[in-house]
Amino acid sequence: MKFLLVNHEYPPVGGGAATASYETARSLSALGHDVSVLTGHYGKLPRSTTEDSVVVRRIRCIRKRLDRSNIFEMLTFMIAAFFLLPFLLIKCRPHALIVFFTLPSGPIGLAANMFAGLPYLVSLRGGDVPGLVPELDGIHKFIAPLRRHILEQAAAVVANSEGLRRLSEQADKIPVRVIPNGVDTNFFRPSSELSSNRLRILFVGRFQEQKNLTFLLKQIARLSAGTFELHLVGDGPQRAHLRSLAQKLDIATKVVWHGWLTRDQLLRVYQSVDCLVNPSLYEGMPNVVLEAMACGLPVIASNVPGNNELVLSGETGLLFDLQQPDSFLGAIDRLLHERSQRLRMGSMAREHVRANYSWRNVAQGLETLVRETIPGVDSEQRS
Repeated sequence: MKFLLVNHEYPPVGGGAATASYETARSLSALGHDVSVLTGHYGKLPRSTTEDSVVVRRIRCIRKRLDRSNIFEMLTFMIAAFFLLPFLLIKCRPHALIVFFTLPSGPIGLAANMFAGLPYLVSLRGGDVPGLVPELDGIHKFIAPLRRHILEQAAAVVANSEGLRRLSEQADKIPVRVIPNGVDTNFFRPSSELSSNRLRILFVGRFQEQKNLTFLLKQIARLSAGTFELHLVGDGPQRAHLRSLAQKLDIATKVVWHGWLTRDQLLRVYQSVDCLVNPSLYEGMPNVVLEAMACGLPVIASNVPGNNELVLSGETGLLFDLQQPDSFLGAIDRLLHERSQRLRMGSMAREHVRANYSWRNVAQGLETLVRETIPGVDSEQRS
């Protein structure tokens, strides 16, 4: 089969959804499919390239930051994609499109369906689902008719977690399948054990309100001096506030600010710490949790949908109640003083993701879904 994947961000640009589109494309290609990707251009990246047998085309659009884009920037991607779409359909001859996010990619799938009769699948990623991100509630009300039309016309709608599925079906009453994210356990792997008399704690992600980093710093500051080392990987709008807060809490010397890292650099950080923390207020299906678990790290995470679908509390990590801050400190204290339990949880975390979360499974799930929802797609020939 021939697939065209559409996402406004694609590595090295973007976050979790970019990684998902990258790994999905590679895994579909490894299964023998012909895969092309339409994404946004950034900086000096090549406009067209072939990566692991996947043809990637980056179209000119406005984007000022590597890690995130705003609604206007997404709109410029959508408009540019409309102009390029006829050429791509002739050039790639896809049997189906997989569009990441209802917006801005959904209208591209809708246009391909309306004007070329091509089926498309929608991959929900989080912010495009009403009810997950409170700041977007007003926008979702405004775009509700378009969003629902895109979902109604799709051959299938996929979410990466049960929590996201429930939110989407509650908002739009359209059936959603669940295909969880995967993780490359060959790349993300443990290293030889490093000894330390401190608990090395890691956070990876955008420095924004959703990630609840003010809570993290305030709780970490309650630990005894000399017992911990906090590593923060990422950047975002709260960076200045967080640096100032660390100073006020007198923990600035105990915090290591890494900024955004390449994939190889991030692996080395995973391999040099003792646990991952993810205190988010809400999540879709966090890739960083999967990556940390694949590296043999126990995870301390807020008990919210997405997190609680990955972390088996007491087995692969520990979940805590956001309304009970002491439960977070209790989890930290347990990993600090029970080294054997920490190592056991880390080992079980890796085995859990190896058995249940692979990008090959994601690709096979999409492949099966296409065959179920688009009869005769295997034998369809396009001239």
